[in-house]
Amino acid sequence: MNGNRRNSVIFLVVLFVTATGFGYLLAVQFEPTVNKAYVVPAQNVELVDIMQGLEAENVASVQRILDLRNQVVDFEARNAATSGEVAALTQRVQELRAKAGQTDMMGAGVVVTLSDSLRTPTLSDDPNYFVIHDGYLRSIVNLMRRYGAMAISINDQRILADSPIVCAGPIILVNSTRMSPPYVITALGDQDMLGDSISQDVFFRVLEMYRDQFGIVCSLEKKASLSVPASLKTSEWRYAKGAQ
Repeated sequence: MNGNRRNSVIFLVVLFVTATGFGYLLAVQFEPTVNKAYVVPAQNVELVDIMQGLEAENVASVQRILDLRNQVVDFEARNAATSGEVAALTQRVQELRAKAGQTDMMGAGVVVTLSDSLRTPTLSDDPNYFVIHDGYLRSIVNLMRRYGAMAISINDQRILADSPIVCAGPIILVNSTRMSPPYVITALGDQDMLGDSISQDVFFRVLEMYRDQFGIVCSLEKKASLSVPASLKTSEWRYAKGAQ
C-alpha cells in the first residue's frame, strides 16, 4: 500500500512539473506572436509619415502645374489676336498638345469598371481570384487602344504610351499615384466599336466569368458624353533626340 501511495505521489509531482513547464513554454512562444501582430514598428510609422508628406507635396505641385498651364493658355490667346500667323501657330500647338495628352478631352466613349470582390474566400479558394490585379488594368487599356480609343484614363490619371501601371504590395500605382478600387477606366472614341469589341474579347469574357464565380465587379457602359483629364507629366527625352 505504501509503495503504491508513494508511486502515486511521484506520478502527480512529475505530472505537475510537466504541465507547469509546458504552460511556461506556451506563454513564452505566444507573447512575441501577440507583440508582432499588434505592435507597429516605429520605422513603419515614420515611413507612413514620409509618404503622406510626399503626397501632400505632389498635390501642391499638381495645382502649380495647372496654374502655369492656364497662364500659358491665356498668354497664347492674347498674342494670337494680334496676328493671323500667330493664331495659326497657336492652333497647331493646341492640336499637338491634345495628341500628346496635355489637354482635357471630351466626347463619346465607354467606361469599364473593375473592383475587388466583397466575398470572403474560403480555405479552399485561391484569394487571387477575388481581387483586381494591375495586369487586369493593363489588359483593358491595351484592348481600348486596339479598338480605337483616342484618350484613356484610370480614375483621375491620364494614360499615355509610357504610363506605368504596376503593383506595389496591396495597392496599384498608376503614374506613381496610389489607386484604390473601384478602378474606372474611361476611353473616348466610337462607343459602339469600343463597347462591342471589348465585350466580345476573350479577356473581358474571362473577367465576366470571374465576376460570376468569385464576385468581382466587372462592367462596361457606353456613354454619349465623357471626359478624360489632361496628363500632368512633362516628357523628357533621355536617350533620343531629333534626327539632323
